[in-house]
Amino acid sequence: MDAKLARNYLEIGLNRLSAQAPAWQRRQDYVEGKQDDPFAPEGVNTEYKSLQKQSIANFLEIAMNAPVQRMQADGFRTGRNDKADLTAWNEIWQPNKLDSRQKIVYKQMYIHGRGIMSVTPQRKSPKTPKIRPENGKRVWIEPNPDDPFEGLFAVKQIGGLDGSVNAFIYTDTEWVQFSQAKGKKDWGMTAAGRHNLDGLPFVTFDFNVDADGVPHAPIDKLMPQQDAINTIRFNTLLAMQFSAYRQRVFTGFDPVARDAKGNPIVQKNPDGTPRLDLNGLPIPVLNTPGRLGVDRALVFPGELTKVFDLPESNLDNYIKVYDTFLNTFFSTGQIPPQYSLTKMANLTGDGMAGAESTFQSLITDLKMAAGESLESVMRLANRARGESNVDVASEVIWASSEIQSFAQIVDGVGKLITSGMSRKDAWSMLPDATPPKVQEWVENSDSDIDRQDAGVNALAAKIGGTSGYELS
Repeated sequence: MDAKLARNYLEIGLNRLSAQAPAWQRRQDYVEGKQDDPFAPEGVNTEYKSLQKQSIANFLEIAMNAPVQRMQADGFRTGRNDKADLTAWNEIWQPNKLDSRQKIVYKQMYIHGRGIMSVTPQRKSPKTPKIRPENGKRVWIEPNPDDPFEGLFAVKQIGGLDGSVNAFIYTDTEWVQFSQAKGKKDWGMTAAGRHNLDGLPFVTFDFNVDADGVPHAPIDKLMPQQDAINTIRFNTLLAMQFSAYRQRVFTGFDPVARDAKGNPIVQKNPDGTPRLDLNGLPIPVLNTPGRLGVDRALVFPGELTKVFDLPESNLDNYIKVYDTFLNTFFSTGQIPPQYSLTKMANLTGDGMAGAESTFQSLITDLKMAAGESLESVMRLANRARGESNVDVASEVIWASSEIQSFAQIVDGVGKLITSGMSRKDAWSMLPDATPPKVQEWVENSDSDIDRQDAGVNALAAKIGGTSGYELS
């Protein structure tokens, strides 16, 4: 790659990463519960500040985790044959621990609109390329001006243990490394080479993509609602703290103690001089209003003193508003009401399935977006393995995310087999049915059938040899 072009790509990529960093970090902070405090006037005391912190309840994390928890790739069809399916699973998927790590990229896709996976050839184990979820905060993929759904080049920035910074530039065929020493601003080209992937070593997992190929983060529309919920909680806590109980009010009461002539009585120092406040004024002696109690009477000097009660605040109104905002929050995020825990009880499976209809639509959209990307990851991994077959017919097998009893699933699978579907294809629909498990089930079943057939044949031979009868 031309050095000038590489530096141009480096500058563009680093500028893009810098520009997206504030919004990326704000989304990440909000889903981790590091949210803005509800508004309070400047100069409030420690008690108010404590209530501000207590008012933050992180519902965003629930909304972001809910659909991702229902996404689990349980298998992979290469479009070639069963042996190729098992090979892809055993030599690519499992060694990279993608059973658990796949959730990382799904969550990044749902929070930020884009998740990223990388594929790297391995010299020591050429049949098992390295597949890793990448942090979108450190990787930028520049869209191709001719086709915004394809990447022109990629930039990945990582920090070194010695305080230095490294940046890697990737095109479809080449890579270049730049390094920046600790405390320095200049970038120096330190390495370059070619790769055999015939494409960028990164695959994007994009969600809510518009016609320009730009993904949009679902969390953006929920963050203002999270702020509103926190504000309602803050106002409720304030009401509970200061007006949840009846308040006794005194008016016309002059607490300053006075002598017979009506002059204020001032506090004295041990030497007899008046005690002064910070402004240099004498500090008066104050009368106490007394302590409340069922066996005490309050007596106040002065004919203008009045005592009355203020009624407590109606906290039910706060709770109603809070519930309304919370319902709006979850419905906007397409999250079913059972995630609020108090909204549903004693519902049948059909009732739960009906309540999850929009949620399942969201999960279907996420699986559709992630499935295409996973297929691209596996095709890229095949190229990293040196295989020429691109597996254009490859397909991800997703675990079922719908609410169903195991009895319903087994009944449906049994009917499919009865109707003519192969046991292998039908059993792959069982929960947690990974390709190795299905293969083992088929082999065990075939062995049992062979043993049963052998027993029947032996019995038939025995009966035929002793009685002269033949079994038809």
